[in-house]
Amino acid sequence: MQYDIDQSSQFKEIFQKLKNIILSHEGVKEKRNAKQTAYYDQYSAICFLRPHSDKKRYCLSLAKGSILQESYPFLEGCGKIARHLYFASVEEIDETLIDDIVKETMILNMEAFELKQLRKFIR
Repeated sequence: MQYDIDQSSQFKEIFQKLKNIILSHEGVKEKRNAKQTAYYDQYSAICFLRPHSDKKRYCLSLAKGSILQESYPFLEGCGKIARHLYFASVEEIDETLIDDIVKETMILNMEAFELKQLRKFIR
């Protein structure tokens, strides 16, 4: 499991700090799998933690990144959905920023769920 690897890797401090920020939000659940550690609220995915493929940086992948990029234009990536933040050291982590991004993602997840529920009544 990537979780176990991250706990003892060169990125353990980054992993621990990001994990603690994410799990400080009520209702966030952690899911461990082979390639990443995922975080979900009751509605959908929030983010994923894993080393970057270059093994020099650690990646926080944001599940609603393409939407978040409007408010946070420094997010990296050009895929359909996810965007990323990369960290080479624990000092690079802005706790307030990560906290704000997690809160915004949780709001987006709730809004998407509510919109889906409303659509059922309109049809």
